[in-house]
Amino acid sequence: MADKIIMPQGGQDLQFGTIVRWLKKEGDTVKRGELICEVETEKAVFEVNASRDGVLLKILKQDGEEAEVLSAIGFIGDDGEKIELLKEISSAKNTAIKNKKISPRTVQRLPGEKVRISPRARKLARDNGIDIRQLGSDRPDGKITTEIVQKAISAGGQQPQKLDISNGHAVKMGRVQRIAADRLSHSWRQAPHFFITVAVDVTDLLAARKQYNNGHQDKKISVNDLTIKASAIALKEIPQMNASYLDQDTIVLWDDIHIGVAVSTDDGLLVPVLAHADNLSLVEIAQQTKLLVEDARNRKFSSDVPSRFTISNLGMYDVDQFTAIINPPESAILAVASAQRKAVVDEDDTIVVRDMMDITLSLDHRVGDGVLAARFINRIKQLLETPEQLWD
Repeated sequence: MADKIIMPQGGQDLQFGTIVRWLKKEGDTVKRGELICEVETEKAVFEVNASRDGVLLKILKQDGEEAEVLSAIGFIGDDGEKIELLKEISSAKNTAIKNKKISPRTVQRLPGEKVRISPRARKLARDNGIDIRQLGSDRPDGKITTEIVQKAISAGGQQPQKLDISNGHAVKMGRVQRIAADRLSHSWRQAPHFFITVAVDVTDLLAARKQYNNGHQDKKISVNDLTIKASAIALKEIPQMNASYLDQDTIVLWDDIHIGVAVSTDDGLLVPVLAHADNLSLVEIAQQTKLLVEDARNRKFSSDVPSRFTISNLGMYDVDQFTAIINPPESAILAVASAQRKAVVDEDDTIVVRDMMDITLSLDHRVGDGVLAARFINRIKQLLETPEQLWD
């Protein structure tokens, strides 16, 4: 059966990508892992590799054409194999649109649906922190105009503050910084964040990791890998955390557990996604995460699934504690600080020195409450403090 070639997401906040160029043409033989095309998002240019050995049967999007992220841009299969070009996404969109009653200025857009907006209106919205996806239009074509954006600003937006920079100099933000700033600003305004921090005793975890790594130089495990494993287990056991807020009366509980890993790159912060993390062993998590991080830093974004939960780890930067902003449409993110030697009181009221690490959960209060957050983060704490549960 033919495999779809997917437009990579290239970041959780992106909806579309553009084909830069195909390096293969229809009918060419390809090998698994071979570079077949390059695509560009607002963040960077990424390479797309063949998912299997076979033949490039069909190219659906040509050079210069735009495609929704996670949609098919081509097919790879066996030589001579026939493929049926179904348009499931378009069909689903049309059906959903027909079943919705859209009133003027009411937001009813589907995930991935492109917003029609004039360039001037787009710039005005960006400069004033207005999320264009939350704007409706009563025009027949659904286009957002400058007038609509201006009304949104008057209703609650703020004009940008004029700064005197005579004693400094302005530096243009890169694409990744700009997109991240817009996306996280929207998240902070729209999602009512709350935070829970727990201190984790990782003394046994670090000892078990050291012992394992000493005997497996070619398959080393990091603290981040162990945290991903613990989070995947906790998400499976507490499915209410593997969720997204959809609208005023709907929360989506996801069946799949995909974990995003925040990675610092020369282009800014990217979040490659570890697919089906709950089905992976600790060694598989370590191997796949290493490849994802390397690909992200080499501008080869190989993730083809949306993240459901993100881990931001600053442990290598000597950080006592921090909080992270949720990446929508996710409802939670885990901030992992540095492990530090501290004096603590044990069960016998004796002062001992232990390796302690703070982890902080940010949760969208529309999705869960403090009890849910406490159950979840304490399950992660329990797993990290009993590391034998993390090895398969």
